[in-house]
Order: sequence, then C-alpha cells, then structure tokens
Amino acid sequence: MATDSKSTPVASKAGRQEAESLGFLAIAAGVLVALNVLGVFFFFRADTTSNRAFSLSEGSRRVVRELDETLTITAYFSADLPPPFNSTERYVRDILAEYQAAGGSHVVVRFVAPDSEDERREATDRGIQLVQHQNIEDNAVSVVEGYRGLVFEYLGERQTIPVIQPDTQGLEYEITMAIKRLTGERVAIGVLTGHEGPTTSQGLSTLQRMLPLYTLREVNANEEIDDEMRALLIVDPQTEITETELRRINQFVMNGGSLGVFGGAMKVDVSQAPNLSATPTGSNLNRLLGSWGIEMGENIVADAQCGRVPLRTPFGSIPVAYPPAPIVTFTDEQSSHPVLFRLNASPLFFASSIETTDAFRENHGVVLMRSSEGQNSWLLTGASIDLSIREPREWRSTMGGASGPHTIAVAVESQLTSAFPEAGDSGIEALAQSHTADEEDHDEVRVLVVGTATPIRDEFLPQGDQVPQAELAGAMAFALNAVDWLAQDSDLIAIRAKTIEEPPLEVPQSIQDATQEVLETAETGDQEATDEALERRQAALESENARKNWYQWGIGVGIPLLVVVMGLGRWQMRKSARANLKP
Repeated sequence: MATDSKSTPVASKAGRQEAESLGFLAIAAGVLVALNVLGVFFFFRADTTSNRAFSLSEGSRRVVRELDETLTITAYFSADLPPPFNSTERYVRDILAEYQAAGGSHVVVRFVAPDSEDERREATDRGIQLVQHQNIEDNAVSVVEGYRGLVFEYLGERQTIPVIQPDTQGLEYEITMAIKRLTGERVAIGVLTGHEGPTTSQGLSTLQRMLPLYTLREVNANEEIDDEMRALLIVDPQTEITETELRRINQFVMNGGSLGVFGGAMKVDVSQAPNLSATPTGSNLNRLLGSWGIEMGENIVADAQCGRVPLRTPFGSIPVAYPPAPIVTFTDEQSSHPVLFRLNASPLFFASSIETTDAFRENHGVVLMRSSEGQNSWLLTGASIDLSIREPREWRSTMGGASGPHTIAVAVESQLTSAFPEAGDSGIEALAQSHTADEEDHDEVRVLVVGTATPIRDEFLPQGDQVPQAELAGAMAFALNAVDWLAQDSDLIAIRAKTIEEPPLEVPQSIQDATQEVLETAETGDQEATDEALERRQAALESENARKNWYQWGIGVGIPLLVVVMGLGRWQMRKSARANLKP
C-alpha cells in the first residue's frame, strides 16, 4: 500500500506539538500538586489591600505576644445563619486564627454554636445578644434568631462584643481594644479647666467614651500638675490663662509630659446658629507657645474647598458652601505622620491660622494641615467676625484677607527649651530647670497645636450611643490619633486606620452651579425664574444619574464583551496560523 511521503513531516510536527502540550500539562499539574503538599506544612498569606484589611497590624500582634497568662476568646455563632451573616463567621474564624498564631499557647479560641438551652443561657449570661436575622428564600421572607458575638476572658476579668456587625470593617480594632482593656492599666490624660472651655462631662464626653484605655482628668494649673499623667490637653480656653498657670504647664512639659492645644484663639458660640460670630479670647497661649516657634492668630481661616451647611430659603433648606468649614486634604508626607496616619482629609470648623518661626524649624516642627493655595483660601479678621450662614456669593466680599495656604495644625517632637528660663516668684521653674540642665538627660517631648477644637468637641461629633464604634472611630480618627500620639501609643493608630472609609464623592460642578442659580433667582423673588432654575437643577441631577448608569453598564457589560472579542480574535489568529501550515 502506497503512502504520501509529504504527509510524514506534517504528522510528525503535529505529534510533536501534541506531546509538548501534554508535557506542559503534566508539569503544571505536578507543580500544583507539589504546592498543595507544601501548603500542608508551610502557610503563608499575602495581603495586598491598601490598608491591610485582611491581616493583623503589628500592634495587634504585639498585644497578644506580650500576654503572660492565657487569654480565652469564645465566639458564639448560631449555626445556619442566613447571608451575609454566614460569611461574617468565616471572617471571624480567619482573624481569630491570626490572633491565635501570634499569641501562641497564651491564646485559646473556642467556637460555640449555642443550640441547646444551656448554651443559649451561657451566651446570654456572658453578654451576647440574641438578634433577629431576615432570611429571603424561595420568594418568602422569614426571621431567624441567633447569636454572633465574642467574649474575652483574662485573669478572671471579662470583656464582650455583644453583636458583630455584618460589615466587619473595624473588627480588629474592637478586638484589640477589648484585649488591651483586660491586660493594661488606664493611662491618665489631663484636661485644663477653669477657663470656660469644655469639660470631661460636658463637651468632651464623646472623646472620653471613645478612649476606654485612657482616663481624662480635670487639671487646675494653679497647682502643680501631676507628672504621672502622660499628656495635658488645653481645649478651647475662653479666658486668659495666667502666667502662673503657664509656668505650671511649662514645668509639666519640661518634665517629659506631652501637650496638646486645640483652639483657644477665637470664641464661637455655636448655640447662636445660624447667626454666628467669632471674637478673640485673649487666652495668652502664645506666651507659652511662642518660645517654641508657634503662634496662633486671632482670625478664622476660610477656604473655597469646604463643607456644606443648610441655608433656609422660601423653598426649603438648601445645602450651601460654608468657607469657615474647610476640608483640609493631606499630602503623602503629611499622611505618614502618626496623627494623620492614612487619613485623606479632615473637615474642620472655625480654625485659626498658625504662624511658625525659626525656633519651630530648629525644633524639627512638622506642619500637619494647611488650607488651599492662593486665592482659594483667605483669613477673616476683626474684633467681631461675622460667620453667619449665607449665600456663597456673599462670601466673595470677605476674600480680601491674606491668601493661602495658611497653616492650621503643627506638631513638634524635640528636646524643647523652657518657655520660662528664669525662675518665677514661687520658684516654679526650679524643677524644670534641673531637668533641662543636662542636655543629655533631656527627653524629647511632644507638642501638638491645632487651630480649632471642633475635631474633639461633642457639638461636632456623631452622638455616641447611636453610632457603631467602628464608624465613630472613623469619624473621630484624627482626634483619637492625636491623643494616642501624645500618649506615645502608636499601635492603636495603625489598627484604627483600617476603620477609615473612603472619602465621599464630591458633588459635580454642574449640580453646584445649578444650586447656586436657584439661590440667586430665589433672592430676586422671581417665581418663574426660580421654577426654571429648579428644573435645570433637576435636569443636572438626572444627567448625573444617567452618567452613573452608563458607567455601571460599561463595567458590567463592556468589560466581559471586550474579553469575548479578544478571545475571538485570538482564536481567529490561531485558526489562520494552522491553515497556513505548509507540508
């Protein structure tokens, strides 16, 4: 039987290609099997998320590594919880496994599905709440009761997370805080009193509630300040601080205590809203801060990049730009500082500018916050500054003040010299002088100055009891970071950074312009023009919604379609290549 000798090379080439493909598949399968076998003995996880949301911070690892006795963590999760609560349990198992791996034999983790009556009673007695979960299945809605909480026990003490939310963002922060409450002593932080500013019970109660590892103590600076306290906070003093008090504060800092100053240059009575005004306080703080190169101005910083507040009009309340409420954004360098760690922006109210001198730079001072560049920010000055809520165009007449940027917050970590090198009448500086006499024994101290107290005052914070702890920690991140930095506890800063949500989307310019047009026409009293402006604003809103829908369709349909087209093109190229094979 005759054969076509020309077909032999083609068949040989095809056979060789088939053998190479089979060999490649065999090698790939062998590699996968080897990796699975190695995975039994070696475990490694890589967390590539921007804030390392799926791995423990070094601070959390350190907390459990330093345990002296056994910490028992009991997780109560009812079986067969409906979505999304079943995935919550998987996340809790993963994160507790990391705590256990970091703590070794000192961390014991138990999972209990409280099905029996005794187990349910045990969970309830330990503070775990029975909650209802909606379950949608087979076009029917039912309610499933169950438990999802954590109990921590250490040396006879107990801490509880009664309910774990399905959004587990911030759970590591809550767990580490619970462990630190069991294992550490509360740190004392002082708050200066006697100058009509907020107190621990009125004005700073939210801050105290969100600082369970600290005790805020009221301090009278007419007496010697206890140097066992880690830091002293001066919050919005409204009257003059005497030189005797300043000398006591200086002595505290020279003896190694940290100092945080929040506001104090201007007085704003928020109870008078919307007819607000600001007047200088004459607090005398610059007498102390000036020696370290820091001086707060008697002014209010206004910024075109700002928050919005409701303005009452004949057609209801409309949100308008409010320049005395700047939204300060941070550079990468600024965000690397512990006080601003991983923060993108911070909303402020009624901030005074801060001037710095050569002494500030010699002390390695760092500028943490600045207003916008050029004419986009300016200073409001005067014996009485009008801060009433009004139409944006009315703020243009105030823009003659010094153009930006204006410094709003600074930090110093250095071996500061005494602000009062000479001894006072009562010899207050004697101890401070002896402490600073030997430069080698002079410890670095921390000073933080912010031109406003609104980031830590109750009036400008979410009301605590109704807000989940993780969300409130995100809203208060700057204030809590500041206290942690002053108390020299940076571990919690890195953990808290995981609770920070992405910044909100800015309102499109077209909608801002349409809203401004509504305000301007409403002021003229022309009803017909106002109605037309309202229609244009509604059209701008609908246009923005349509644009969002196009983006959604583009992502949901366009990308898969592009993959299909690329696959068809690749298939056609390979088909053509096979057709062009020559014998």
